[in-house]
Amino acid sequence: MNGFTDIHAHFVYGIDDGPQTRKEMESMLDAANMDGITSWFATPHVIPGMRPFPLALFQERLEEGRQYCRQKRYPLKLYDGAEVLFTPLLERYASEHCLPTLAQSGHLLLEFVPDISFGELRKALEKLEHYGYVTVLAHAERYECLFRPGALRRLKEVCDIRCQINCNSLLTKRGIMRDLGIHRWFKEELVDFVATDAHNCGSRPLCMRATYDVLKRRYGRIYAQKLTGCY
Repeated sequence: MNGFTDIHAHFVYGIDDGPQTRKEMESMLDAANMDGITSWFATPHVIPGMRPFPLALFQERLEEGRQYCRQKRYPLKLYDGAEVLFTPLLERYASEHCLPTLAQSGHLLLEFVPDISFGELRKALEKLEHYGYVTVLAHAERYECLFRPGALRRLKEVCDIRCQINCNSLLTKRGIMRDLGIHRWFKEELVDFVATDAHNCGSRPLCMRATYDVLKRRYGRIYAQKLTGCY
């Protein structure tokens, strides 16, 4: 069995609310290797048009991480990406095709404010699809509108999107109704990825191996492998 793929994590230091020092980043890389991750996407917070993003610094420090992995002989490949926050200004950047995607793949990891309405969410996703992006909806369990019966299924029927759930939402209790809703999404195979959304080795750590074990037990080995990129 190959290692895990984690498409959503904050491990490049000094860029956002992830690690602030090189040593802290290296500790996260050590933890990722121990957790069985072999493909890891760096997805710092990006707010196009509202907050400048230090792209050159990000790329420089991501390369420091790659050098560290080579030095340690970790079978860990690091990829660039971003967790982009949707704002009214985003459409202009989308129309110019200059939004940062996951390893230049055309897949856009996108987050919204938690209280967004279903109609607003659908409209935004349709616009991004029009401009050629495949949206990966970051931590979908945070959006209240998707917990209405059938909402996520309807959204996926009308928009070409992927759905990402944070590992921690499987490993900790969120409340009876929220937990049942997330369970229903997995049972209906509406979720495409699980990811750590790790920010550090303490309060928001890596947990792909534990998540895979839960997924395999609850939903079967094949779906667990698909969700974690582990075959």
